[in-house]
Amino acid sequence: MEYTTFGGAAGPRVSTLALGAMMMGTRIDEPTSFAILDRFREAGGTFLDTADCYAFWVDGATGHESEDLLGRWLAARGCRAEMVIATKVGAQPDPAYSAPWPRDAEGLSAPAIRTAAEGSLARLGTDHVEVLFAHIEDKSVTFAETAGAFGELIAAGKAAVAGVSNHPTPHVKRARAAAEAQGVPGYTAVQQRHAYLRAVPGASFTSPQEPADDELLAMVRGGELSMMAYATLLEGSLVRADRPLSREYQSPENQRRLEIMWRIADGAGVTRTQLALAWLLSGDPAIVPVVGVSSVAQLDDVLGAVDVPRAVVTALAEAVAETPAEAGV
Repeated sequence: MEYTTFGGAAGPRVSTLALGAMMMGTRIDEPTSFAILDRFREAGGTFLDTADCYAFWVDGATGHESEDLLGRWLAARGCRAEMVIATKVGAQPDPAYSAPWPRDAEGLSAPAIRTAAEGSLARLGTDHVEVLFAHIEDKSVTFAETAGAFGELIAAGKAAVAGVSNHPTPHVKRARAAAEAQGVPGYTAVQQRHAYLRAVPGASFTSPQEPADDELLAMVRGGELSMMAYATLLEGSLVRADRPLSREYQSPENQRRLEIMWRIADGAGVTRTQLALAWLLSGDPAIVPVVGVSSVAQLDDVLGAVDVPRAVVTALAEAVAETPAEAGV
C-alpha cells in the first residue's frame, strides 16, 4: 500500500486507495463486509469512505446502515486509531419534508449539519472523523452558514478536514471564499465523479452527481484541494464487455480510449480494473480512488492497482494522447 497526506498539509495520512462502504450493511451482509474490511486493513488500507445516508434507497433501509456497520467493525477490531474515516452529511432524507429526494434531503443549514454530524459520530462510535464532506448542494442556505457550521465542528475537534462533494466548481470556490471571509477553515478536500473516461460535454446525471471538470482538476493539481473520486469504474463499464457505457460517456473517442485501455491492460498482464485505478493513482493530478467491492476477491484485484508498473500507465497515456481531444477526454 502507498500513502499520501489528504486535505492539506495538516490533513491525515491516508492510504492512496479508499474503501467505499456504501453498500455495507444493506446489499453486502455483515460477515462479508467484515471480511472485506479485515482484508483491506491487512493490506495496509486505512482510508474508509461512508455517508450518513448509505444506503437509504435499498428496500427496508434507513440510510444509517453503513455507518452503523463500520462502527461495529471498528469496535470489534479495536482499530479506530489506525483508520481514517471520511463521512458525509446533507443528503439523508428528512421525514419532515414531504417531497421526493433530493428535495427532502436534510440539507446544509447549520442546525442540520450539527445534528447530522452528531448522529454520524454516534453510529461510528467515535468522537471525531478525519474528513467530513458536504454531500450534495443545498441552495436554500448560504455558503457562509454552511462554512460556519463546518468551522465550528473543526474547532470542537469533531472533524479534522472539511470537504465538499457534488458541487459545481464555481460553487466550491465561492464556498471556500465564504469560509476565508469568516476566518474559518474552508474546504480542502473534494469528492466528485471521476474516472479514466470523462463524461461528454453537457452530460447530466439523474441524481445530484457532479463530474470533475478541468477547472477543479487544476485546483487539485495546484494543491488547493485533495481529491477523492467515486464511480471510478463507471459501474463496471470500464472493465466489463457486458456493461455498455452509459449515455453520459458514449462517444467515438471514449469508445476508442476504452479499447486502448483494455488492449494495454491485457498485453501488460494486469487487470482492467487495476489499470483503470492506476491511471488515477499515477495521474496528474494524483487522485485517491474510492473503490466499492462486494467480495474479498474483488478487493484483491483492486489492491493490485498500486503495483501496476508506471511504464504501463505511461504507455496508456502515450496511446491516449494520440486520440482526438474531443468529448471531454
